[in-house]
Amino acid sequence: MIRPLIWKIAGVTALLIAGSQMAWAQREVLYSQYHINPLTINPAYSGARESLTMSAVFRRKWFGLQGPGFPITQSFGADGAVAGGKVGIGFQALNDRMGLYSATAFNASLAYRITLPSMAKLSFGASGGINVLPIYDPASSTSINKAVPSFGAGIYYEAERFWAGLSMPELVTRPLTLTGSQSAPLRYQRPLFINFGGRFKAGESIDFLPSILLTHQSGFPLGIDLNGKLWIEQKLGLTLSYRANNATFISTQNYFVVMAEYELSKSIRVGYSLSSRQVENPFYPQKSVHEVIFRYTPNPIKFRYQ
Repeated sequence: MIRPLIWKIAGVTALLIAGSQMAWAQREVLYSQYHINPLTINPAYSGARESLTMSAVFRRKWFGLQGPGFPITQSFGADGAVAGGKVGIGFQALNDRMGLYSATAFNASLAYRITLPSMAKLSFGASGGINVLPIYDPASSTSINKAVPSFGAGIYYEAERFWAGLSMPELVTRPLTLTGSQSAPLRYQRPLFINFGGRFKAGESIDFLPSILLTHQSGFPLGIDLNGKLWIEQKLGLTLSYRANNATFISTQNYFVVMAEYELSKSIRVGYSLSSRQVENPFYPQKSVHEVIFRYTPNPIKFRYQ
């Protein structure tokens, strides 16, 4: 009885600290899902799948802390191409519940695609939306919601067996300050993402997709994601990733991610992801994050490895 109570007290304390930094915590949730949908870090990916694709992710952590107020996240994304594939359109929505706080975000993206020799494509994208953030004011011990704008931009290149992207999904620099509050102003983190990868034959019906993501942001060491994915007969996808210096609202963390995906049909893909965080922090009594993934493509043109 005593130990669960201690974890609950520690959890609530962490939430109070996190309240003043929810802008970054909220965006970090989406960034960590780029394995499932690269659109979360690069608006230029909009329409890269060509067919209309909808993805839903349900995220849960801290299973050791029970109750209606502990962390759970739902995110939804959809994108597709129009104008003969030259224009990509995307949309993302996020509901991120962090204990006493609940943050939401809505974001739309637009990309223009140029066809290069050998059917490679180069896309330029931009995004914009609104984040509704709960900001904790220690002076009054209250939390209020603030609606703030969000803007981003990116470039994405894709050939038959290689892809690369450069993006900054958050360009907002304006700090948020509560009237009459003595607390430090809240600022967005503005990470710069560079990612690239390829696809190679590892067997008659096995494809190997290695990739790297580099994350740079002021005040943090360079973040590095090393990823390896196997697609077996275009039915079963297995991913193993190691994330070093991943920046969160409290500290940087290193952890492993394992993910499995399965094509139930050409239109439906389901998956499960587990993140095992290697962090020593009293505010994180449980180090795992669980995600259930569902993707629906009504009229797929071809199989997509991402």
